[in-house]
Amino acid sequence: MSPNALQSCLGVDFTRLLPLVQQAHLGHIELRGHVDVARGNGLGGFLAGILGMPATNPVCPMTVQGDHLNDRMIWRRSFDGRCLESQFVLEGNHLIEMMGPLKLKLRPSAVAGRLHYELDATHVGPLRLPRGLGPTLRAWEGEADGLYEFEVDIGLPLIGRLVRYAGRLQLVKGG
Repeated sequence: MSPNALQSCLGVDFTRLLPLVQQAHLGHIELRGHVDVARGNGLGGFLAGILGMPATNPVCPMTVQGDHLNDRMIWRRSFDGRCLESQFVLEGNHLIEMMGPLKLKLRPSAVAGRLHYELDATHVGPLRLPRGLGPTLRAWEGEADGLYEFEVDIGLPLIGRLVRYAGRLQLVKGG
C-alpha cells in the first residue's frame, strides 16, 4: 500500500507521531465530541462569520470525517451542523490547505509526538500575501487520556483572532 499525503510529507517522522494521531491520519476516519470555539471580537469575529468559521460555543458538538489519499487529505468538519471542508494537497514537503480561494502552505512536523503545522505562505486566488499581511496560525494535534486532542487558532495582523477551536475528540472510525 502506498503512503498517503501526510505520510509522504513527513517521511519517517510520521512514525514519531503518537499512535492515535497516526490512526487519525490513515484511510477513512471519523472523530466525534465537543470542542471549545471562540470567535474573535469586533472585526475579527465579523470576518470569521463571512469566512464561514464556527460561532462561539464552549461546548460545540463537532464531527470530523477525513479521507487520507496518496496525493491529498480531505477533512469535512461539522461544528454544530455548520460544515467547513478543506483539502490538503501534497506539494513537496508541504501540504496546501485549500478552502475556496484561500490556500495555506503548511509544513507539518512531528514534535514530541504531536503533529504541528507551520504556515509558510498564504495565497488568495493567484495572489501571494506578504507575510506581514497573512494570517497567523497555531495548529497542532496530539493525544490525551486516549482521546485525539487538538488546537487551531487563526488570527490576522492588526485585527487579532478570527477563531480558535480546541478540544478532545473520540476516534470512532479509522486507523
